[in-house]
Amino acid sequence: MYIKRYRGHTYLYQVDYGEEAAVARIIVRSDAAGTEGLFLVKQDGSLEPADDRPGFGSNTLRHDGLWPTPPREAIRDAVVIARQKAHTADY
Repeated sequence: MYIKRYRGHTYLYQVDYGEEAAVARIIVRSDAAGTEGLFLVKQDGSLEPADDRPGFGSNTLRHDGLWPTPPREAIRDAVVIARQKAHTADY
């Protein structure tokens, strides 16, 4: 778990293996009740917001609905998982 404080709110980021091939997930939760956010992390470290997936949604604490970018450490751990998944998918 990683913690990030942004504009008076606390966000928790959890790196997850996920169901998708060759990408890892970072699930984000806020200190306010509401939906969870989702980022997919590719092997090169690029992030793709995936709030449109079932069970996830936009950030109700912001007018634009966007979730704050995950901490670098969370992205780094997710890249390791994505690379492992890509490597095992070749076999």
